[in-house]
Amino acid sequence: MARLPTPQVRIVEVGPRDGLQSIKDAISTETKIQFIQKLHRAGLRAIELTSVVSPHRVPQLADCQQVLAHPATKGLLAESKNLRLPVLVPNTKGLDVALSHGVKEVAVFISATEGFSKANINSTVQQGIERARRVARKAIDSGIAVRGYVSCIFVDPYNGRTEPSSVLRCAKELLDMGCYEVSLGDTTGAGTPAKVTSLIRYLERGGIPLDRLAGHFHDTHGQGTVNVLQAYLCGIRVFDASAGGLGGCPFAPGAKGNVSTEDLVFMFHNAGINTGVNLAELVETGKWITERLRQPGSRSSQTKQFQSREQKLRLPTFRSMLHVKQSWPRSKPTKHIHIHQSGHDIKIVLDQPKSGNALTKSMISELTNCFKTHNSNPCISRIILTGTGRYFCAGLDMPKRNGFTSSQTQFDDLMQLFETIDQSPKTVIACLNGHARGAGAALAFVCKRRIIVKGAAIELGETRRKTLPGFVYRYTRLGWNGSMSVLSARPINGSELKILGLVGEIVDGQEELWIKLETSTSGKGVLEQVPVPTAKKLIQAEPC
Repeated sequence: MARLPTPQVRIVEVGPRDGLQSIKDAISTETKIQFIQKLHRAGLRAIELTSVVSPHRVPQLADCQQVLAHPATKGLLAESKNLRLPVLVPNTKGLDVALSHGVKEVAVFISATEGFSKANINSTVQQGIERARRVARKAIDSGIAVRGYVSCIFVDPYNGRTEPSSVLRCAKELLDMGCYEVSLGDTTGAGTPAKVTSLIRYLERGGIPLDRLAGHFHDTHGQGTVNVLQAYLCGIRVFDASAGGLGGCPFAPGAKGNVSTEDLVFMFHNAGINTGVNLAELVETGKWITERLRQPGSRSSQTKQFQSREQKLRLPTFRSMLHVKQSWPRSKPTKHIHIHQSGHDIKIVLDQPKSGNALTKSMISELTNCFKTHNSNPCISRIILTGTGRYFCAGLDMPKRNGFTSSQTQFDDLMQLFETIDQSPKTVIACLNGHARGAGAALAFVCKRRIIVKGAAIELGETRRKTLPGFVYRYTRLGWNGSMSVLSARPINGSELKILGLVGEIVDGQEELWIKLETSTSGKGVLEQVPVPTAKKLIQAEPC
């Protein structure tokens, strides 16, 4: 059996515990077991089973021991180490119950605020920390993994705004007591992308490693999914979610359901980010549980005709495309670029791989003249811009010994090139064969469409001029206060770019780059010859 690729994002399914705990009508133990089994079959490998809590406090989970003792649960607990099945425990007494049923992982929780801590566990924040520490110490001594939760990271329903310093304190305490991961809980759903970014950066500056954090967002104000997106862009790779968007905390008035697992998986899969989850089966599971409970369900489960990403993106294989006749004759090359034509398509190739296709003054001039020529050609419908080597374009190649006047002239020429591409009546497509940096990133963004190979990244980087990043923001139609701010801080990969809507497709390599270009457009031009040795052995171009 083929080994599945390692998920790039880990989803922790909290439906059987957090999703069900606030539902008033009693749910049978058998329904809960079926729910867990369906989630497992859908590919989820981290499922929070239940919580060993007082039946008077949370009546819906009064059958926690029956759930843990069920043969189906026992079978899952005996499964491979790749399966995580945490059980939430409030104290050492609950831990003892979990241990007696063979549980291999537990979760402890504390609140960042006094008001919610009092309402939830009838203790102060400090008392909650001490209680969680006793549980964690005993669990670790028993060989049990411990996960930590911090509640009310943005707003407490009783005290109002949460201080970031309180969240930092709680996260440090949980890590210090041995938790392998800390889930940041937006219990009231008050988070926004700006708040998410601010808190994560604050925690990072405070010494909390991003790979030890998870996001747990509620959808009270419809911000759950975008908050997950923003947390992902900040570097978080683990997210809690509930199938069907079920949930809400019984001790947080007004708090609504968790972010939907289906909606998260749909978002990530359409950005080319692997979660290891079968989306079609997950949607069916969400529909099944919400219909059973007479709940509205997630947005994905309400879609009339749903198809999984795998069904939608049935692309022809590269081998099946080899029979397509090729006709990309090369025109007389200039010093720095090569120009190919096939029917109504023009391909411009930056061909200075040793310098990363960095833009010299003469290369900028050649590109500008080339675009001007083809912009006015009524026989051309698409202009494709790509490069050779590891880089699409490494930025500006500034003269080392020339003065400001030469640099200023080169920069002005670059702006003229950008304007020429932007005003082109043709469909200009950047096929990013590799990394793009600085002015090279701006060159990609000024094109109308972008396709990128997996593993390539875009980086604005530091520039001596503020005009260049301002130009990029203009052509991406995003403001500095939005997710675009991420681009100025670090390299951003294809998956993140697709989530932001800045690239249309991600492909495995240069061979697939041209297949995707052809299958994702309505143009009738044939596939071009792939400019790599392996592809040349496979395809013999036919001259016009």
